[in-house]
Amino acid sequence: MDVIPGDMVVNAMMVSMSAHSEDQQAQIIYHVTSSLCNPAPYAVLSDSGHRYFLDNPPCTGRNGELAQLKKMRFFSTVARLTLYTTIKYKLPLEMLHLANILLCGVFSRHYNEARRKYRLVMQLIDLYAPYTLFKGCFDDMNSQKLRMAMNKHQNINVAYCFDFDPKSLDWDDYFYSVHIPGVLKIMDD
Repeated sequence: MDVIPGDMVVNAMMVSMSAHSEDQQAQIIYHVTSSLCNPAPYAVLSDSGHRYFLDNPPCTGRNGELAQLKKMRFFSTVARLTLYTTIKYKLPLEMLHLANILLCGVFSRHYNEARRKYRLVMQLIDLYAPYTLFKGCFDDMNSQKLRMAMNKHQNINVAYCFDFDPKSLDWDDYFYSVHIPGVLKIMDD
């Protein structure tokens, strides 16, 4: 998984603007990426997320009871994910549809809500699959050169303040302490 915190991207932008402030003709592409030097495995995201929600149980059911927390599943292909969702959700949804027809629409509201949610999830799968299942790696050699130049010409405090070295990331700590709480905060706002 190729992930990079937004503050590192901003730091790289600021350093590159400073480095090229005199040269208005510079056309250098900087990939701020972790895929080559410090990839973020899905297993780390899964484990960090599971541990976070065990330690911070905000998940409650309709009656206020704690929701059961299960390990997250990851799929290596869209076909496998589609097969899983078909067996786990689409088939029961179709059975509910049949029961709804046979019982003259008794389950119409429940069926329509479940169908809407299923369609939304499938649309999200279609939308995000190219990004989440992307197997490519980006060349970050220009970013490495920029970091080396920054470290050579600046004192250590400035280099630390504008850090954008993905090797410095502890993915478990980042997901647990920054990413997941940040996503939850955005969802609450």
